[in-house]
Amino acid sequence: MRKPIHLPLGEGQRVFFILALSFFSAQLSSQACFSITNCPQGAPVYCDSSTNDINLWNAPPFTWAPSIGSIDMPETAIPNLSIRAKGCNGGALTTVNYLLFLDLDNDDFLETVINPNNPPPPGRVMFNNSFNPGFSGGDTLWFDNRALPDSLLYRFALEVDYSGDTTIGWLRFNTLAEPNTYTPVVLPDGKHRIEWVAEQDDLERYCDRNFTVRDCTPPKVTCQTGIAVHLDIEQSATLLLEDALISVSDNISPDTQLVVGLRRVGSGQGFPIGVNGLPQDTVMFNCDMNEGQMVEVWARDKAGNLSHCTSEVLVYDTSGYCPFGLAAAICAFTYWNNQVVQDVSFKLNWQAPNQSHLSSTLQNLGSGCTTLNELPPANQFSLTAQKDSAFLNGVTTYDLVLISKHILALDPFTDGWKLMAADVNQSNSVTTFDILEIRKLILGLTQKLPGNTPSWMFFVDTCQVWGSPFFGDCPAAYDLPKIPIPNYPADLSFRALKMGDVNGSAAVVDTFHSSAFSRSAPLWLTTAEKMLAKGEVYDIPFISTETGVWEGLQYSLTYDHNQLEVLDLIPGQVLPIQPEHWAIPAPGTLNLSWSEPEPAVVLAGKPLFSLRVRARTPLTVSEICSPKGVKSSINPEVYPEGGITRPLKVNVEARATSPGSEAIMPIPNPTSGASFWPLELKEASSVLLELLDGNGRMVWSTEQYVPAGIHRIEMPAAALQQSGVYHWRIQMNRQVITGRLIKI
Repeated sequence: MRKPIHLPLGEGQRVFFILALSFFSAQLSSQACFSITNCPQGAPVYCDSSTNDINLWNAPPFTWAPSIGSIDMPETAIPNLSIRAKGCNGGALTTVNYLLFLDLDNDDFLETVINPNNPPPPGRVMFNNSFNPGFSGGDTLWFDNRALPDSLLYRFALEVDYSGDTTIGWLRFNTLAEPNTYTPVVLPDGKHRIEWVAEQDDLERYCDRNFTVRDCTPPKVTCQTGIAVHLDIEQSATLLLEDALISVSDNISPDTQLVVGLRRVGSGQGFPIGVNGLPQDTVMFNCDMNEGQMVEVWARDKAGNLSHCTSEVLVYDTSGYCPFGLAAAICAFTYWNNQVVQDVSFKLNWQAPNQSHLSSTLQNLGSGCTTLNELPPANQFSLTAQKDSAFLNGVTTYDLVLISKHILALDPFTDGWKLMAADVNQSNSVTTFDILEIRKLILGLTQKLPGNTPSWMFFVDTCQVWGSPFFGDCPAAYDLPKIPIPNYPADLSFRALKMGDVNGSAAVVDTFHSSAFSRSAPLWLTTAEKMLAKGEVYDIPFISTETGVWEGLQYSLTYDHNQLEVLDLIPGQVLPIQPEHWAIPAPGTLNLSWSEPEPAVVLAGKPLFSLRVRARTPLTVSEICSPKGVKSSINPEVYPEGGITRPLKVNVEARATSPGSEAIMPIPNPTSGASFWPLELKEASSVLLELLDGNGRMVWSTEQYVPAGIHRIEMPAAALQQSGVYHWRIQMNRQVITGRLIKI
């Protein structure tokens, strides 16, 4: 039998100490090797270079962007908001998580927390929950306002990648429908904070960092070309800022909040400020500046971002006040925005003895202008401008809306150039025959305007304002005697209008695609995916995803006629589409142009129209609606009430959306005046609309008997005297529907 070994007390204590030391050394080693490797020391800035999406982070009264004074917060995608944790070899799997703190009303208080352990529903966050236990509760804020089911709305998610001993986590968006498909998280501009945590073997590491999302994109500023100034008797000329600027815009700051200034190139740096401390808006020229002079126009947005453009200024001494003479400048400027029309032919016309009329074309300079630097062999001659190309440039269905309103005296034209542009059949009047001819051009049934009407018309620059162009003389040519070139007026320019374009949307450079002005966010139509067998006849419904009031729309479908035959276009329940509103001008092309002077109420979920098709080969609805590499002659657009144009896009869903009850929402909301509620009744009913203030007091109500169908319940502007948040309630067909209306 082995005898027990008895150690002295001191030796036992030493063994225990060595074992304890080994244990704590292992713990210290574990703590040393487990770390977060990408936690920045400062506060990162993520630059917003995108345009504002009205469907994201636009949730009054919670959201607020003070820099631009809007409830619609600017936002941007952030692809690299991440954590990288390095674990210890032999340890357990490293896990990562986060807490996201947002300041959505920009009061320097992080009131909203996204907790992945208690996530909000898709498309929503819980506002003002930062002090609640476990960050629970709060007010529901819809950050994703797209007209989609919950399964397709964005939600906050954590994408994790494991690579050896390293774990990487990214803050992302995904959807319930596709939980394994991640997109960069989109956050509003402002100051926010994210708290990352990594864990391995009950050890935790934290990275708590503030970050800022801000506008870093400078404005877009476009200078005029072919600028000309004329020296006066004081041998000086002044160029105004508005004469040097075509346009200025920004991805976030509204045009009215942009600051612009003007100066001569080389006379300073940065934004031009005058001696009075205000932006400089004039530049002076004199006789010593007979060569081409360069100016620059600067723009600054609300975030302080700067940009500028430069342009050449031609200095002319028409009356001979300086000891040198300059040739007359000849340009063609649009009536509506004073831009130089490009590729115009400027012609000298004369008649030689015993010969027919002759003409020659002046050489066009790179700016789109020319000079009178040669004379014809005749004592009298005329100067004209011609351009007869790209008939669809600037011509859209929205022009038909405006012309119809003029004819019915709902919104008569007050500018003479609009009357002339609308008279495409040259009858000296604006009638429905002009609408028919323009619609045939949009539908592709004709390629030119009737009666040899040119694409552009030009008039001498002195004819700028007309009471009525049909009564009075507005010359299209300068009739000139032959005199020395320096003695002609310094400016022999023209004014131009695009026939059929009454809202001034035509581009000064030829484009063969018609597109209206003032474009906004796209409006989506939806239809269901389906595989069509060869020979199968099927009606493809096109359904609006938004409720609104429309004055017109245009749509074009280009398809392979060897694979598909379009049999008919069937109107839906909401738009009175007639046979003359659509056409198949050539095999493989269908064009639609619908407009009405009285707007139509469109309800989300209701078909606008259906295309009845026959498949000549097996193909899907998505292949029909989204052909690859094909561009139509007109841009699909919709024209809501109010003069804003929205691009029209089609989304083919994997499966049909189940019909359900449509939510009733006031339009517009927020409102500064009147609003209305669109609704559809399956049967006639009495409808009671009530408005209550924040204290529950009734401020306005109306009760109407409404027959079955689609209608709108109007609220006059006088109903709400004070700004604020009001509650509305509609009672009909034994239903009670409530909501909020904001008066601004």
